[in-house]
Amino acid sequence: MVILFFALLGANTGKGVQNEDYCLAGRKCSVISVSGILLGALVGGASTVGTVQMAYSYGLSAWWFTLGGGIGCLVLGLFFAAPLRASGLQTITQFLAEKYGSKTAKVSMWASVIGTFISVIAQFLAGAALLKGIVPINDWAIMLIFSLAILAFIFLGGLKSYSKIGVYKIVFLYGILFLCFIVSLRELGWDYLKVTKNLPSKPFFSLFGLGVGKGLSAGTSLVVGVLCTQIYIQAVFSSSSPKTAKNGALLAAFLMPPLGLLGIWIGLYLRSSGVDISPSEALSFFIHNHFPPFLAGAIWAGILITVIGTAAGLALGMATNLVSDFLIPARRQGANALWLNRLMILVVIFGAAAIAALGKASMILEWSYLSMGLRGAGTFFPLVIGILKPGLLPPRWAFWSSSLGLSTTLFWPLTGLPLKPLFAGLGASALASMIGLFMNSIKKG
Repeated sequence: MVILFFALLGANTGKGVQNEDYCLAGRKCSVISVSGILLGALVGGASTVGTVQMAYSYGLSAWWFTLGGGIGCLVLGLFFAAPLRASGLQTITQFLAEKYGSKTAKVSMWASVIGTFISVIAQFLAGAALLKGIVPINDWAIMLIFSLAILAFIFLGGLKSYSKIGVYKIVFLYGILFLCFIVSLRELGWDYLKVTKNLPSKPFFSLFGLGVGKGLSAGTSLVVGVLCTQIYIQAVFSSSSPKTAKNGALLAAFLMPPLGLLGIWIGLYLRSSGVDISPSEALSFFIHNHFPPFLAGAIWAGILITVIGTAAGLALGMATNLVSDFLIPARRQGANALWLNRLMILVVIFGAAAIAALGKASMILEWSYLSMGLRGAGTFFPLVIGILKPGLLPPRWAFWSSSLGLSTTLFWPLTGLPLKPLFAGLGASALASMIGLFMNSIKKG
């Protein structure tokens, strides 16, 4: 019933949708709607199933996803949301094309598309982990069911329906995770310190339980990923005004980190209780062993909705990139662009399902961190300079900054060197940007 409610909500909101409604919700989104889109796309499998999975295995280091996402939204709101919305554009690629030309814009677009596709795969892995204990069928059938559920949420209404679904989804998720927290605390006799007594302080109660390098890399990947991902910036472009865009991002920044802490608590509680399960099934195990069947079903459906919603939002962002920045330029779009957007969503969803079926044993958050890093390394510095200091970075050096950032991140693991790929990619991109700024200053000086 819960899943059906959200699917019908999306379909009803999407009636009569036009292309700008589909991609930008008619540029009429309120503060709450902007926040709903951001959180709807950010808070999904990685923030719920993936966070509980990693917390069960490694503890507090699982917070980097929601903490980094919150910091990313904070930076977006304070510095970038208003000027991006004032540009009146539809995609990050269009913004970069205005500032630096088509070559840089295309590199950024493909960095975003590749990175976002990896994140969609992560949502499928999370959805499979939730469905596995409920539906006694094989992995391919589970991926098909999950694909159809995603399409039901986003296919008809696009961003217009997604903004409303996102708001309801976050309210529902907060209620679910808080209820799980209360139930587990009650079973501990309200003594939360029992969890700390049964587990070693490292790695379980350290943000750097997996190492300082891994922790900083994870947090950085989220910050730069939020600023460089189409669906998150699409939330900004869909707002009714620059001020609304800013406040919507700030609201998302406030709401996201506590969700991660609630998920981490569930993972720590299960681990401290001596429960021996597959980490990816930790959240499902908790729900079905701590609630009556009817309530467990409703809670399980609510968690599944968060995963479906995030996959839907990311797929919509990819489709917008592919159609508006690759297949049909925005100035020549007509009614056929709407159907092309829907076709691209189909391609993305079923492609991600096929790959996820082959990589079902993976750690969900690792896919998500890789995804965010790829998006950011090819876009971050040219985008930031283009917003804060337009005209200072020459187009040729913006292209090299994007190209070196993406290629270094992709191929760095082959070098065998200890530096994290994201830091190597961002370093290469920053170096090219600094050279470009220096050369420009000499030319003008």
